[in-house]
Amino acid sequence: MPNTAAKLNDGFQNSRSEFNKEGNEPQFVTFQIGQEEYGIDIMLVQEIIRYERPTKVFNANPSIKGVMNFRGNVIPIIDMRKKFNLPKSEYDEHTVVIVIEVNQKTLGMIVDRVSDIISFPVKDIQYVDREFAEDMMTEHLKGMAKTGKRIIMLLDPLRVMSFEEYKQLKEVSLSSCNSVSEESDEE
Repeated sequence: MPNTAAKLNDGFQNSRSEFNKEGNEPQFVTFQIGQEEYGIDIMLVQEIIRYERPTKVFNANPSIKGVMNFRGNVIPIIDMRKKFNLPKSEYDEHTVVIVIEVNQKTLGMIVDRVSDIISFPVKDIQYVDREFAEDMMTEHLKGMAKTGKRIIMLLDPLRVMSFEEYKQLKEVSLSSCNSVSEESDEE
């Protein structure tokens, strides 16, 4: 079976390079969580990798699935289904981790599957009114984009995690690094 995550990652890297050269319309990596389709700014995406079970961190926020080694750094992995209070689903060959960097913090988001890389003309993006978003408990959305009959919800990476969750992520990363360091000292 072809490595879907690897193919998508290659396409993502090529698209990101092209976007940097041309600087045209904003591009988004689109993915599914449950039945809905989401998008995140391609410039925030570091890599798309196949899901592998992360190392469990006890007493962490329930949406933090664990931590993993990404290019020599321990990063937290967020289960977006748990984050959005969706029913649990089995991870399968389509499940991937989208590694993003937000506010100089790297983290991974577990999503059901990556769909595509799409650019939207600005006229097709409807930005979410902040007051409306808070009333609807959708403060994690930056906007919605129309493409054909599809509506893609664009995540606001700065609002996907609350301040408290970022603080917990930092603590999880630090405690994981200390655990790894202590294990190395014992050897």
